[in-house]
Amino acid sequence: MGDTPAFLLLTLLATSLVSSLLLWNQSVRTSQSLARAFYLFCLVSSCTALFLISIRALGMLSGVSWYAPVLRIFIYRGWIVVGTAISAAIFLALNASTSRNSRARSTAIRAFLSSPHLLKGLCLSVAVSFICTEIGKLTHDADMRQFFLQSGYPVWFLYFVIVCETLGSIALLIPRTLLPAASGLIILMIGAIRTHAHNGDPFSDSLEALHLLILLACIIAIRMSSVRSAGAPAGLGAPS
Repeated sequence: MGDTPAFLLLTLLATSLVSSLLLWNQSVRTSQSLARAFYLFCLVSSCTALFLISIRALGMLSGVSWYAPVLRIFIYRGWIVVGTAISAAIFLALNASTSRNSRARSTAIRAFLSSPHLLKGLCLSVAVSFICTEIGKLTHDADMRQFFLQSGYPVWFLYFVIVCETLGSIALLIPRTLLPAASGLIILMIGAIRTHAHNGDPFSDSLEALHLLILLACIIAIRMSSVRSAGAPAGLGAPS
């Protein structure tokens, strides 16, 4: 199976599993525990991905056969993060509070969606993903300069993108700047996908950008929903 079908299949599978778990659960306490567990998973998997990227940048473990597949799993966080993000966005779109499910189930779903740990975990995972990307770009500086030149961009634009993505990743962790940061990063990811398409690159080259694009869109949806529910910028679900 190719990279793109595998990515889509694993994303669909993760989304289905998370959605089924949320529908099955009818306990608010369990929902809160699931949200905390999700944040912990994001923290551990993100730190592991950063560690793996860092040791590769230092030239360690080069040529080790298991490194590439293991790194790929952690880059995509085992598809659990994107599956959770999409599931949350779907439930928000369907307005779980007014669904025909049992009252206990609807309350449990709302408890998960409104937990600050959900948005914290998503923002942390995306922020670290961008930091890993910047490390990779700087490690392969010559290759990236050549890629930007072949794509029709000046070399300075490479470093402009690195700075913007770094600042945007940091801003994702600050409640007041979360929405503009996510919006700006979405524009950059759309630009990355468009560049690969313009160059005639295989779509698999755009999978990491697509992955981040999906997560950023879900973050915006969850954040805006929490703001509307709370009636204030620092409402439920905001990182703090």
